[in-house]
Amino acid sequence: MNESQTVANPLGTERIGKLLRSFAIPGVISMVINSLYNMVDQVFIGQGVGMLGNGATNIIAPIATCAIALSSLFGDGLATYFSLQLGKREPEKASKAVGNAVIAGIGVSILFTVLVQAFLTPLCRVFGATDNILPYAMEYGRVIVLGFPFVIVGVIVNGVVRADGSPRYSMFSMMLGSILNVFLDPLFIFVFNMGVGGAALATIISQFISMALNLAYLFRFKNIKLTRESFRFRFSLAGMLASLGIASCLNTMTSTIIAIVSNNMLTHYGAQSVYGADIPITVFGLCMKVSMLFFSVAMGISSASRPILGFNYGAEKYSRVKKTLYLTLGSATVVMVIAWLIYLIFPLPLIRIFGTESSLYEEFAVKCFRIYLLTSCLGGVQLCAGTLFQAIGKPAMATVVSLAKQVIFYIPAMLVLASVLGLDGVLWAGPLSELLAFFLGGGLMIREIRKMGNTELEETVCQND
Repeated sequence: MNESQTVANPLGTERIGKLLRSFAIPGVISMVINSLYNMVDQVFIGQGVGMLGNGATNIIAPIATCAIALSSLFGDGLATYFSLQLGKREPEKASKAVGNAVIAGIGVSILFTVLVQAFLTPLCRVFGATDNILPYAMEYGRVIVLGFPFVIVGVIVNGVVRADGSPRYSMFSMMLGSILNVFLDPLFIFVFNMGVGGAALATIISQFISMALNLAYLFRFKNIKLTRESFRFRFSLAGMLASLGIASCLNTMTSTIIAIVSNNMLTHYGAQSVYGADIPITVFGLCMKVSMLFFSVAMGISSASRPILGFNYGAEKYSRVKKTLYLTLGSATVVMVIAWLIYLIFPLPLIRIFGTESSLYEEFAVKCFRIYLLTSCLGGVQLCAGTLFQAIGKPAMATVVSLAKQVIFYIPAMLVLASVLGLDGVLWAGPLSELLAFFLGGGLMIREIRKMGNTELEETVCQND
């Protein structure tokens, strides 16, 4: 790639608002579609199997989240490295990164699938499966685990498709799989009477189709050309990609840690309450799924900014970096505020999407939405701060910001508050940790913006001299 081609790259020249919209719209759709995979399962399972079936998917969901975390390790790392190298006019390095990320994803996904299949029963127990839920969790899990390689490899490639400037193709590959899942779920559950196993089969077929479409893009990159040399595995390069993606990986993996602690605490304290053990663990999982659907919109906007931030930071265009950040932060915050209002005003209609159950079930659902998501309107700040640090190649800072809410604040708050308030304490830990993460992420982001401003000032002085 020559210099004139690099300068003409729209990431460094196009108007920020237009550029962000072009990436954000398909990015948001892709994120929402990804969230819908499990949510669609739960809607049909709730209608066709009932509460215990939904409880089973909530037990398996954290294990599936680990697969997403592994894909983020190399996928987000690849997208960041790819954008930075294009900004530095090093397309050869970008092409080698793509090949190494794909190879690493294949190897890691196969190993992970084998390990989970071997230890699925104890894993279900670790994630809080009750005696009533365990049989359903095993039926669903045995099938869904087989699709982990499709998920990991597909997500890795999907991220770099967006970074290459093809967000619409990225969206299409995800959308087609999701649409297929919507049609296959009722077919396998209601027509073939396959229960939760049928829902899992529908999901992995859809994931395979999405992966195949993403892999097809390897032959049509706009900014690089893949060769045999691109697929020569280098541990040092794979390690570099993993270091850049570690923040996203840990941020996603913390959901698994949270699930272990929260599911067991919900089961323990729920058994001591009028709700019993099964209702809290099922409802809390559904609450997380619904909130993740809305959060994925903000995440899609934030993720769309990553290649713009990375390219312009690599090209030392700090004013464009800051403008992109401000626009992204404002958009994500608007989305989170709208979602927050929906959580507080319409909790019962939201939970009834997954089927109607007892009055105690619905009573806890309303409480769960209104307490746990009380300060969720602040979530855009931490999200955008983590994206900024990841995009500009500062994985340590990105990791701190990403871990703040889930691990640094939420788990200790949950342990302390639950010991005092019981089941309600598990819920109140959510808004408290969100508030603390807001101040930490916001403070670190402001400090980084000031550093960029100082660098710009120094450069201006040097040019005038």
